[in-house]
Amino acid sequence: MQPNESWTGIAKTALGVAAVRALESRRPDRLFDDPYAQAFLDAAPPVLPEEPRTAGERASLGPLASLGAVFAFHGVIRTRFFDDDLLAACRGGCRQVVVLAAGLDTRAYRLAWPAGTHLFEVDLPDVLRFKGQVLAQETAVPRCAHTIVAADLREDWSAELTNAGFQATTATAWLAE
Repeated sequence: MQPNESWTGIAKTALGVAAVRALESRRPDRLFDDPYAQAFLDAAPPVLPEEPRTAGERASLGPLASLGAVFAFHGVIRTRFFDDDLLAACRGGCRQVVVLAAGLDTRAYRLAWPAGTHLFEVDLPDVLRFKGQVLAQETAVPRCAHTIVAADLREDWSAELTNAGFQATTATAWLAE
């Protein structure tokens, strides 16, 4: 399944973040490795401009090139920061993690979660459907208990989260990137 016309700018942002993660994952001195980021890009129709290949092409973008570089740098740093922060919370005893607007995040699949960790991902149904199909094609296996919650964060998503098994009385690490 490919992203369809109903994908909003919010969902397209998920592909932009996947592009940043794919680029970082190819670096020899990478701060993290997301082995599935490129698969999302390969499965999606081109909705993002191609990366400029030469210095001349980058220069022709003017201020947009700088903005793109800042976005990418920020995405890399925040990914590593939140990876470390969530794992530290779980090493400290937290066993429930909720990722709001999860997009094409793959933390459930790529991080070494302590035993007993349950990660909930909340996002739009189309985004989660696309993500699930790509991860299934990649034969990705979550490294913790993993529940997806198809919900629009602009509506009452907390009821959907509770219905999916979220325990309100359990210590929880929340991530809303």
